[in-house]
Amino acid sequence: MNEVLWDVAKNLIRKLGFVDCMIYLWNDDHTKLIQKAGYGPEGTLDEIVKTVFEVLPGQGVVGAVIETGTAILIPDTSKDYRYRADEMVRSSEICVPIKYNEQVLGAIDSEHYEKNFFTTQHLQALTTIATLVSSKIVSIEAEQKVTQQKTALAQVNQQLAEVQLAALRSQMNPHFIFNALNSIKKFVIANEAANAEKYLGKFSKLIRTILDNSQGGMVTVDKEIKLLNLYLELEQLRFGKKLTYTITADENIDGREIKIPSMIVQPFVENSMLHGIMHLENNGKIDIHFIMHEDWLEITIADNGVGRKEAASFKNAHGEPHHSMGISVTEKRLQALKKEDSTPSGVEIIDLENDLGEGCGTKVIISIPI
Repeated sequence: MNEVLWDVAKNLIRKLGFVDCMIYLWNDDHTKLIQKAGYGPEGTLDEIVKTVFEVLPGQGVVGAVIETGTAILIPDTSKDYRYRADEMVRSSEICVPIKYNEQVLGAIDSEHYEKNFFTTQHLQALTTIATLVSSKIVSIEAEQKVTQQKTALAQVNQQLAEVQLAALRSQMNPHFIFNALNSIKKFVIANEAANAEKYLGKFSKLIRTILDNSQGGMVTVDKEIKLLNLYLELEQLRFGKKLTYTITADENIDGREIKIPSMIVQPFVENSMLHGIMHLENNGKIDIHFIMHEDWLEITIADNGVGRKEAASFKNAHGEPHHSMGISVTEKRLQALKKEDSTPSGVEIIDLENDLGEGCGTKVIISIPI
């Protein structure tokens, strides 16, 4: 934009024999005009960088042109109250608006030390130049807007890709994969070929399901439940009678139609296993329930594990803690789904306690706008 304006000021205006020329455009909030380019003693690049000239609507000749949208030609500035003298008083002035579809974008102003210097031919030439400049300005702004939109879209796509990758990474937890492969190894060593084959088959199916679900941003409730069943079946094979689980859904939920963000529940179920059920001797239980509300879906994950406080003590005693990405990733994805501020969205974690105030499990509530 600035290059075009400087080109006009330097290469076109001076060919008309003007002493100087200033080109003004609106500032960002459209409250005042800012000098963008110029030619002459006060219009060099160095001068503009040092002192930027500003004009308010109605202020001086330029302000009057902006306010009325009409060109002004002043033969004798000493007889016109609108003339604003500075350290270089000039005797005549001409100013034309830069307009596009009757909308004033700025102004081109020139002064001269001679009275009656500017003619109607000058006015016509300057008006033509202003029209060409306005078309170029609108064209450049349109191109810049498209570029900005493309950049914004690219940033959004990048952010979505990062969130999806983070979700996939949280789903494909190295800790879980290591345990799964280790379980297969144990079955083989124990010569339990049938169990090893069964476990490996379910593990492969789970991995394929996770990868399939990760391809899209949303999956049906049925697919999410299928993934959860696969995961918990694997954990049940590994832990045996130490783990039981239930997955239920309200009757008014159409699991084939209602969609939720893909790979959103399993990380919290895995947390229940890692930090709760794993530390129990037996009778571990996880209950998952899908509840339909008016414009949001509630998913609860409750376990009867040792609770977060005791789990933390285990982590401190037995090595570096596992850092789950589930909560931060889920919060970002759910927030993006909100259409109304009043719609519940997010993750709530509740520490369950028995009558003695002892930890007896954890409950996670995921609220998903539909």
